[in-house]
Amino acid sequence: MTKNRSGASRVYIRSTVAISMLVTWFLSAMTGFLLWAAPTGPRSGQMLLLLGLNKRAWGDWHFWFSVLALGLTAIHLVVNWKGFTGSIKYLVKARTDA
Repeated sequence: MTKNRSGASRVYIRSTVAISMLVTWFLSAMTGFLLWAAPTGPRSGQMLLLLGLNKRAWGDWHFWFSVLALGLTAIHLVVNWKGFTGSIKYLVKARTDA
C-alpha cells in the first residue's frame, strides 16, 4: 500500500510541475508579446496598456513570470531526470545505429 501511495504522489508532483510550467511559460510569452506590441518612444512607458498597468509594470510581470518558468523548468528536469536521460540515450543510440 505504501508503494502505491508513493507512486501516486510522484505522479501528482510531476503533473503539478508540468502544468505549472506550461502556464508560466504561456504567461511569459503573452506578457512578452504585449511588451513587443506596446508603443515605443518617449513617455510610452507611462501609458496604460492593459488591465490598468503601464509598460514598466508589464515588464516587471514578464520578468517574474520568466524567472518562475525557468525555475519550474529546472524542477521539471530534476523530477523527470530518469526519463530525460533515457530519452537522450535512446536518441544517441538511434543516431549511432543509423
